[in-house]
Amino acid sequence: MHKRTLIALCLLILALPALTGCGGMRRVVGAPTPSVQEVEKIGDRYIARLRLDSPASVPMVLERIDWSFRPARGPEVRGSTLLDLRLAPVAGDVVRIDLGSGAQLPALASLGRDDTLAYVFEAELHCSEPNVRFPLRYQGALRPTPGKPDSFR
Repeated sequence: MHKRTLIALCLLILALPALTGCGGMRRVVGAPTPSVQEVEKIGDRYIARLRLDSPASVPMVLERIDWSFRPARGPEVRGSTLLDLRLAPVAGDVVRIDLGSGAQLPALASLGRDDTLAYVFEAELHCSEPNVRFPLRYQGALRPTPGKPDSFR
């Protein structure tokens, strides 16, 4: 190969990212998709297992979630849960949220084995890396888990 051809080829290879317009990977940050996996009574407290599936192409550090749980029957409960969770890119994880006592959620406490309870879970997820906040919403229905007392799915 001639020296000029070799130099031109090297310059073309070095300039290729600029010519294609990519210059590196695109950074995608989006709201995780929430889903309530289970609500379980532990002692006198109802604990929700909330799954968060991230579409982001970068890791996210979850710092806090401010939430509300509105059952179709009974009062709404609200709270804030501190998180210390690093969510890998395009991955999911489960966080535990203390919804409150049985006295605060009488509709769950009175749920019979053939009953269902519709609810809405809404939240604002605070991330420290990247520094963003995401509104989250999940609507579902709970019914007692067969063979597992004080558990609802």
